[in-house]
This record gives sequence, C-alpha cells and structure tokens, in this order.
Amino acid sequence: MENYKIKLKATGPITQLPDSQKLFGALVTAYGRIHGSGKTTKLVHAVFDRKIHLALSNVIPLGYIPLPQDYLVDRLAERIGGERSLKESRARIKERAYIRQEDLRSVLEKPATCENLYPYIKKTERQQLRASIDSVLYGIQGLDTRLYTVPMVQLLEVERGANGREETRPVSDFCFYLQGEEGESLKEWIELLERLKESGESLILGKRASQGLNKYEVTGMEKIRLPKSNRYLNLGMLLPDQVDFNASTVRLFTSQRRPFGMPGGWEQNRSQYFISFIDSGSVIALKDGIRKAGKCVKSPFYDRDIVFGNGFLYPIWLGKGARG
Repeated sequence: MENYKIKLKATGPITQLPDSQKLFGALVTAYGRIHGSGKTTKLVHAVFDRKIHLALSNVIPLGYIPLPQDYLVDRLAERIGGERSLKESRARIKERAYIRQEDLRSVLEKPATCENLYPYIKKTERQQLRASIDSVLYGIQGLDTRLYTVPMVQLLEVERGANGREETRPVSDFCFYLQGEEGESLKEWIELLERLKESGESLILGKRASQGLNKYEVTGMEKIRLPKSNRYLNLGMLLPDQVDFNASTVRLFTSQRRPFGMPGGWEQNRSQYFISFIDSGSVIALKDGIRKAGKCVKSPFYDRDIVFGNGFLYPIWLGKGARG
C-alpha cells in the first residue's frame, strides 16, 4: 500500500468539516473533468468491485489527528472511582476533538494525561446571519430582502499561555490522507491532485461555494510511511466489512440518504434510507487485513453511484493486553 498526506488551505468559512464521502465525490467530479464520464464510471465500479483499493480520510486539521475519545473514556472508567470524577474527566476529553499526532502514543499509553493536554483543537458551531436580496436574484425590482441563517463550523487551536490561561486561534490549514495500491489508477489520482495544486483551482467540498464557503486549495502533498500496528484509528467514514467488533471501540454515525433533484431540491416523497458508518476516532481491530476492512455499497437511488465506505485507517499500537 502507498499512503499520501495532501495539504489543504480553507479559503473562507466552512459549514461542515468534509468527510471522506464528500471528498470522494469531489475528487471523482474533478477526475471526470479530465478523463471523461466513461472512464470515471469504470473507476467508480472498480472501487466498488475491489479491483482497485482506495481509502480516504476526512478532512482534518494539519498536524493533528482525531482523539479516540470513546476508547479513552472506557479505559478511564476502569480506573477512576466515583461518578463525579469520571464525569469531569469525560468532559475534558470530549473538549479535545483533535490532538497533535506526536501526542497520540502517550495518550493511548496513559489516558489520564489527555485531560490536561495542550495544544488541542476544539470544534465550535454557530449560526451566521445572511441576507438574500430577491430583487437581484430574480431580476424584479421591489422584492423584499429576506434574512436567513447559515450554520458555520469553526475549529480553534487551544494553547496554554504563559499566564496559565487558554489562548485560541482559528485553524485554516487542513489535510487528508489517501491510500491506494501502486498502479495506473493511483498514479492518476496523484496527478489529479498535483494538477489542482499547480493550477490553484478550488476544491469545492460543500454547499454555497458561490458565496465563498467550503472552498479549499491544495497546497502540498507528501508520500508517507506508516508504522506497524495491532490496531487502527479510523480517520474517515467506514462501512465495516471484515472488522473484529469484539476487539474494537466504535462510535456509529447514522445518516439519511435522500436523492437531490432540481428544481425541487431534496425529494420528500421517496422512501427513506438510513445507513450507519463507523465514525472517525473509533479504534478498529481487523479480521483480514486493511484491504478488506471497509466496503462500498450501491446507491439506493442511482445505479451508477456508490456510497463510499473505505475510511482511511491510521495505524496505532496498544499495549499488551489492551482491549479495543
């Protein structure tokens, strides 16, 4: 397997941190502009049929990694006496959405150290008020101005200052991980990302791009080597296949799948479909190697589309006798 870290810079506000599904869709769209719809469809089918292996992480802050919160809380519950003490420890762990990569090993070995670990990144959500001028939108003078709110996500790096107080700064540098087997398909993916970097073309990873939201630039790329492991930290949205659940600590994320059709938007009269993923930050044990950990499934609405479920698994090492 070959592994790459792709660096991104957010060029404006974001409404949600893009997950591996959103990233796969954006990259496939960019691939299609270069190679055409026929070759793109063949590529997607090859990923679905496991003729080629491709795994992606969510977009995460550069230099940081998701904290395995549930795993750490479970380990602390085995050691801490008293409901109040555990509640306080859990609250401090849950604040820390991401920690530095170099701190991960020590936190796994000594979970209690996480409670006072700096720096870390926390995620905050807020609503931004915006105005829609209908007379401009529809070209008819005299229409009213409508106010509406847009959900925003902000990631803040938290440091402890010299005076002991917390200091924060907004995060704008991000990255994602890509894994694949050496071959022509992986080469084309890397060439695509190099082209995006050289051209400065925006990678659109969400709605309202025309308003400057959810746009990123590819700023760099590096091939990385990953250590051996006996467990993995899930960095994407994983549809599990060959996963040892008895030795894993997983958090599920369930989403509703609905088709989108213009001009009506999301179609309300179709059957509702729900699908559950293993969420980022889960600790995973495998049954049959990394290639068979996740899977993709067919879209319930469009035959040529798939639901991408190959989350990137980052190797970690748990001490002897440690449980997932």
